[in-house]
Amino acid sequence: MCQKVQVVAASHRKTEPKGFRIFRKRGHDAVLFLHFLTPAKVIIDGKAITTTRNACIIYTPGMCHDFGAATDTAVFESNCVAFRTNVIEFFAKFKVVLNEPFYINNEKDITKHVEMITWSAANKLQSFDERIDIDVHELFTLIEHGTLGINSKDLRDIHVRQRFLTMRGAVNLDPRGWTVEKMAKHCWLARSRFYVLYKLFFGTNPSDDLAAMILEYAKERLVNTKDSVAVIAEDCGYKKVESFIRMFSNKENITPGQYRKQKNRTNL
Repeated sequence: MCQKVQVVAASHRKTEPKGFRIFRKRGHDAVLFLHFLTPAKVIIDGKAITTTRNACIIYTPGMCHDFGAATDTAVFESNCVAFRTNVIEFFAKFKVVLNEPFYINNEKDITKHVEMITWSAANKLQSFDERIDIDVHELFTLIEHGTLGINSKDLRDIHVRQRFLTMRGAVNLDPRGWTVEKMAKHCWLARSRFYVLYKLFFGTNPSDDLAAMILEYAKERLVNTKDSVAVIAEDCGYKKVESFIRMFSNKENITPGQYRKQKNRTNL
C-alpha cells in the first residue's frame, strides 16, 4: 500500500527568467523534488555547487533551499514536485540521495511522470487522489533506478548522513519539544555515537546546535507574531520567562522585547 502523499505544488518544464534564484532559510514543511533541465547553482552548507543538466535534488522538510540559474544571465528550467507525507516512512522505501545534488539517466521518464502529477494536481479532482499517490511513488522508483554513479557502500554512507540531515531539517523547521536524546533516537543511535557523528557532519555539537535553532525560532516568533515573550519562552521549553530573557540577552546583547521593537521599526 502506498504511503499517503499530498501534492502541494508541481510544475513541468517550467522556465524562469534569467538569473532566477530561490532562497528559503528554513525551507518548507513539504518534500521538494527538483529536476534541473538547465545548468543550475545549488548552495549546500555555504558551498556553491554548479550542476549540469539532469541534476536533481530532493529537499526534506526544514532544509534550507538555495538554488537557481547557473549564472546571472542564464535561464532556469526545471521539473518540480512538492508534497507532504510521513517523510521517515516514505523514504524508508527508496534508496535515493537526499539534500544534495545527484544525477539521473532517465530524463524522459521522470519528465513524463512530473507532467502527469502536474496535470492531476491542477485538476484537483477527488478521483485523482489515488492516481497521484501512485504517480509520486512511481516517480521515486524511477529516481532510484536512474541515479548515476553511486555504489552500494557509498549509498549506505550517504544514508547515515541523510538520516541526520532529515532529522536536523525537522528540528530547524520547528524545534519545540526536541531534546538531544530525541534527536539521537530519531537517528537510531546511542547518545555517545550520535554526538560523534553530529560533530563530524555539522561541525558543532547537537546541544549547541539545538540551542541555536531554538534561538532562531524565538526571533522569528518575536518578529512575525504578536505572542507575548512569556508564551514564546514557554513554547521554546523554558519554565521561567526570566531564564529565556537571560539566555536571549546573553546571545543577542538585547532583550526579547527590545529585539521585537527594533525589528518592527526596521520593517516600517
